[in-house]
Amino acid sequence: MPTLPPLSCSTITFRDRELPRALDTIAGLGFHQVDLGALAGLCEHVPPTGTAVELSAVAARVRAASLTVTGVNADPGSFNSGADHTAVREAMYRLLDFCADARSQRLVLTCGEPEDSGVPAEEQLKRVAAGLEPVLDRAREVAVELTVEAPHYLRLVNTMTRTDELLAALAPGITQAWDVSHVRAAGEDPAELLPRFADRVSTIHLRDAVPGDIRRPMGLGDIDFARVLTGAAAVGYQGPLVLELETHNSPFSSKEEEVGSALNHLAAALAPKNGEAA
Repeated sequence: MPTLPPLSCSTITFRDRELPRALDTIAGLGFHQVDLGALAGLCEHVPPTGTAVELSAVAARVRAASLTVTGVNADPGSFNSGADHTAVREAMYRLLDFCADARSQRLVLTCGEPEDSGVPAEEQLKRVAAGLEPVLDRAREVAVELTVEAPHYLRLVNTMTRTDELLAALAPGITQAWDVSHVRAAGEDPAELLPRFADRVSTIHLRDAVPGDIRRPMGLGDIDFARVLTGAAAVGYQGPLVLELETHNSPFSSKEEEVGSALNHLAAALAPKNGEAA
């Protein structure tokens, strides 16, 4: 049986609840690690463009929960959009300060806004990479890892080709978040491709999917989680495994049961098969 790090649970899974209740729910389900959502319009447990005062108050609540924070999954804007890039960068700086205050290991950013059809994709990728360079400098100052989620099926970097192009353009110190649902939604096999990106992947997000759809309860997509997890162990992966059940076709009222079902699904995926050693 592979040796893997313990699971973290994203507050995005419980985005219908206020942050204190979401944290209590995650701890009550037996998790010791948590990922925090800072996604504008979806999960603002951490306000993605919050003021320093607002973020400081949230950090105090997070520290009081006594959960290890594996990451902050944030969307404060990006550099391929028409937004004020100075404001976007300042929001990222504040989120890095929040991570340091809340003792989060990393800040996970999106790989850009959805593609702007009026600007060549290559130029947009360059803008994203250039915009993140000073953010990496700030991340180093506060000792927080800067990570970009790529691919992301609903964003600029929605294919493995663009993922390769973005990673080549990014400063080497920026790591990669590997969300298996986005890889699968793009029509690829996340277990097969992980070894090629393993040197850069620092966090893995777990959610089921099928090509074209990232939002499936675990077990209702076609991702082979046994291969994903054994493959991660085989390449020596030591980062967090984040359960991020951000699904639109399952009710919030049964999220605890959905988490329990997902944990059972992962346990079954790792259980020794007949004839295998435990």
